[in-house]
Amino acid sequence: MIYNIFFIHKGRGLNLLQHSFSGSKLDEDLVSGFISALISFIDALQPPTEDYQQEKLIRTVDRGDFKILIETGETVMGILFVNIEKVEVRKKLREIIKQFEQKFKLKDWAGTIEVDKYESFKEIIFKKFATEIIQISDVPNLTPFVNEFFKTHDELDLLGELNLSAGLLELLMRIDGTSDVQEIANRLECPVEEAIEKIGYLFELGDFITIESPVNETDIYVLTPEAMPVFRMNTYERETIVNLFGSDGIDILLNIDSSRSVQGIQKKTNIDLEKIKEVLRFSSMEQLIKRVRVHPIIRESVDLATITFDKELSSIFKKIMGLCDGNHSLREIAKNLNVPIPVITGFLVTLGDHVEWSKK
Repeated sequence: MIYNIFFIHKGRGLNLLQHSFSGSKLDEDLVSGFISALISFIDALQPPTEDYQQEKLIRTVDRGDFKILIETGETVMGILFVNIEKVEVRKKLREIIKQFEQKFKLKDWAGTIEVDKYESFKEIIFKKFATEIIQISDVPNLTPFVNEFFKTHDELDLLGELNLSAGLLELLMRIDGTSDVQEIANRLECPVEEAIEKIGYLFELGDFITIESPVNETDIYVLTPEAMPVFRMNTYERETIVNLFGSDGIDILLNIDSSRSVQGIQKKTNIDLEKIKEVLRFSSMEQLIKRVRVHPIIRESVDLATITFDKELSSIFKKIMGLCDGNHSLREIAKNLNVPIPVITGFLVTLGDHVEWSKK
């Protein structure tokens, strides 16, 4: 999870642009002053030489519950507040600093902060960090504000000038409170990355949508690399799980193996199902786990007469088979046909080797 990003001019120590991903803004003068003071303190301990720039040695400030990532360009220092330090996030920070410097040519900066000029850079921020905010298994929900907005505004008020705005109205029409990001992308027939960027943009507007990470009994999860510290003694991540959920939290995460469902974890551990869901929701939000999407594939024709003589049931099975093409998850098939997942899985199990299972 990422919280705030700052672009600070190295020479002046002034904040040029900041953005809050969490809705909670930090005092920009406090942040820039803290970073400048930190660099000055390190300089006093060990003055920089011609071989290196001192600020490049300060890359992380770790408080346990959050971390401050620091990357420097030629004229700008990027400060990113995160809960977990990830290589790809630091890489994105480094890249976006270069983009910022190239766009605004700060080598010739005269010292005037043009707020509107720098604000236009936020579209690039949305695109760069969208996947750190929105996951493909997240379910967006429209807020009551949407209807109120369109009573007094037209679509141009929503679209604005950002490139991300194109197609937002169509996207809003696909948000039904039950479809996840991947399913919405499928309906829009667009790459999931594009859907994530647009949903992230709507979320950043603050009033149009909320994001939920629902946990269903049939869901399957896999651990992310960020979860590994949970299983080591005396780490902040482990202490957090234990403090919030006790030893049950560790047991639940230990039983995530990319094949066992939430219901399977409950049977294995005998832990209350609602507590398991609570642990998984928290772990998903903290990006310790991610949901596995199971896509069934039927590559050979199947004679349904060998399975059932019931015409109505045969019709349902035929529709299920039509969607088992590797492009639809079990969840999508169940939702499209209004058929419970256990019915679908039960049917597919009877097909045996005719079915392949793809996990994405």
